[in-house]
Amino acid sequence: MDKIKEKLEKLRIESDSHQSRAEKAEAEVKELKAEVAKRETEVQSLNNKVTLLQENLERTERRVDEVKLKKSEGDKEESQSEALQRKVQMLEQQLEDKDRNWKEATEKSRGLELTAEQAERKAKQLDAEKADLEKRLEEMSQKYNVVKQELDSTLKGLEDL
Repeated sequence: MDKIKEKLEKLRIESDSHQSRAEKAEAEVKELKAEVAKRETEVQSLNNKVTLLQENLERTERRVDEVKLKKSEGDKEESQSEALQRKVQMLEQQLEDKDRNWKEATEKSRGLELTAEQAERKAKQLDAEKADLEKRLEEMSQKYNVVKQELDSTLKGLEDL
């Protein structure tokens, strides 16, 4: 009878342990889902920045083309030509800067997408582990109930004697 009680206690402790582990897994899944949502927001923000940079790049290219056109049509006055040349250089520098910024934003976006994918995989893994633990908990509960019924019937049999 003591063995049955010990076995019941052991099953109860194991059941509590599995329940605790399942709750921890659920909390970790929740945190990972929040992290994924945060990363997706960052990715969207970076994509918006990329779009704005592309638009600025297109505007700047149009302005460079306009400046080059004006330059080619050419005012023969040297001071105006020099001023336009400085503007072209400045616009080309801006274009290079914006292109570099766009490339950096794209790289960062790719990194965030990879991180988000990894977090999603981890969340799926934890969901699977949680389901497994819940299944094991259910099995343990059923075993506990069977053993408890056996103990109750044994105790009743002993009391009848």
